Amino acid sequence: VNFVGTGSYSDSVSVKTLLSNGGNIISEVDSLEHDTDIVRYNSLVQVDSDTYALAYSSTDEDGQITTFTISADGTSVTEVTTLEHTTTWARHNSLVQVDSDTYALAYSDNAGNGQITTFTISADGSTITEVASVEHDAGDGTHNSLVQVDSDTYVLAYTGSGYDGYISTFTISADGTSITEVASLEHDTSDARWNSIVKVDSNTYALAYTGENNNGYISTFTIPADGST
Repeated sequence: VNFVGTGSYSDSVSVKTLLSNGGNIISEVDSLEHDTDIVRYNSLVQVDSDTYALAYSSTDEDGQITTFTISADGTSVTEVTTLEHTTTWARHNSLVQVDSDTYALAYSDNAGNGQITTFTISADGSTITEVASVEHDAGDGTHNSLVQVDSDTYVLAYTGSGYDGYISTFTISADGTSITEVASLEHDTSDARWNSIVKVDSNTYALAYTGENNNGYISTFTIPADGST
């Protein structure tokens, strides 16, 4: 069963479960309209075997995190709880799991600045608590893509000032109380938007992005486990 968050720019949003076989969608199993306002910038992660957390931008671009219980067969999608973590903008969300109950969210605020905030989310999704927050780029921080390097190191690909492309590394403690920038690289001085970064092996990463003239680029990077270079 695949779980799909839809409504990237609409006046409602649904969480859909789709039954697939060999990558081919066979049928829609269930759907829940969990927010009837304008919803954008969805980022959905798994909390445990049947619990999921969704970070998104809702009414007035406010930042929301909502948890859901989704059955293994996809026949049931139930909203559990929600937290409005900012009453200003929270765009370009990228949510990742730090440990069993800690999550880190990269997003851009109402000034377009880059923010990383950590949260504690219980295994059953019943509680969501903000832990710590850091503004890592006061110039710009949009089109975020955040991935884990090792147990406490994370790499963020984002669009900075002048639409330039940046990759920054951070140390985030297992309990989410500490967020520290380690290193940063401006890898594209022309244009780098709509980032998607993935881990290739222990120290190699691949980044797909929209570059100059809206052309498509894939760049690879070497990042050690401590994120120092």
